[in-house]
Amino acid sequence: MRLCVTGGLGYVGSVLVPKLLALGHYVRVLDCQWFGNYLEPHERLKIIKGDIRDQTFPIGATDAIIHLAGIANDPTGELDPKLTWEVNALATMQLAVRAVREGVKQFIYASSGSVYGVSDEPEVTEDVALMPLSEYNKTKMVAERVLLSYADRMIVQILRPATVCGFSAR
Repeated sequence: MRLCVTGGLGYVGSVLVPKLLALGHYVRVLDCQWFGNYLEPHERLKIIKGDIRDQTFPIGATDAIIHLAGIANDPTGELDPKLTWEVNALATMQLAVRAVREGVKQFIYASSGSVYGVSDEPEVTEDVALMPLSEYNKTKMVAERVLLSYADRMIVQILRPATVCGFSAR
């Protein structure tokens, strides 16, 4: 497949992209490179330095977008709430619009389990109401809802991981 991975040089992306390449996929990474580039060069890898808010990067001829780019976690999101909304919600909406317009078949979005807020439920499942508490949580929830509004035009898959931890080259 031809994949576009936004935020592909970040914590998760720097682990995911080599696995995608090992599976034989062609990967285009868009990343602002705030934290550098820890990916090894590869013949099927193209890295584009850019900001997700600048929607001029190429996504055409892409089978799927894996959208990892964003302002991550509650404390970081609170440092500049306006930036958090621009990157996490508005840029995601603009990317979804472009994806549909350019014929992308699948959109995979890295949201967050924090969209549930604090719950008294013994098991938090996808049926539990979303009760985001912070700007970060709210932007993730809004982005999810925007993406789901395009589910009739492309496959939309949303992942809600809890805190991501473990070894990463980054």
